[in-house]
Amino acid sequence: MPEGAVACRGTWLREEGEMRFAPDRPWLPFTAEQWFRGEGIDFRWQARVRMGPWLVARVTDRFELGSGSLAAHVFGVIPVSRASGEETDQGEALRGLAELPWRPFALHESASIHWTPFGDDGLHAAYDNGKTEAAIDFRLDSDGRILRASAGARPRLDGKRFVDTPWTGEFSDYRQFGPFCVPAAAEVAWLLPEGPFPYWRGRLLDFRAIL
Repeated sequence: MPEGAVACRGTWLREEGEMRFAPDRPWLPFTAEQWFRGEGIDFRWQARVRMGPWLVARVTDRFELGSGSLAAHVFGVIPVSRASGEETDQGEALRGLAELPWRPFALHESASIHWTPFGDDGLHAAYDNGKTEAAIDFRLDSDGRILRASAGARPRLDGKRFVDTPWTGEFSDYRQFGPFCVPAAAEVAWLLPEGPFPYWRGRLLDFRAIL
């Protein structure tokens, strides 16, 4: 954070990357914008995912006002995927908590986030809004930059049911965007019994504070 900065309305980023739905499925390119609330863990991710030469899905992933949801549409109107409910709330809360490096103003103790240090390079962040609880362990480098976020269990949709699965995200390539130094690259993976399954990776194209 820049010296003297204590609050902002939120942050915004634009990114590109790839995602896939199973270890044996191809990577699908996407472009996206994401908005973060200045405090707490609320976010909204809106992406265009290229599913094929002529097929683009519009995806909205969010955690707002205590609830999470995911919705995907093709041709702008035809729904192809939708998720909501208790497991989705927890999964989206974990994503919002893990992505705190992209909302540096929220990296302090608040009414809904409690911080506990552990070891020489760890921070435990626990979120509780009275309805949904989520907890993330962060690993930091010697300069205090977050390199990894992990959860012992995050609800993963397997067919038609949710399965609690270990989950991790890696942050890298810290860059200066105006007065902010934030990670310009990230990769997320499920830790399956047969091995890690990286399913999302992204690269920042732009990053700004909403003052």
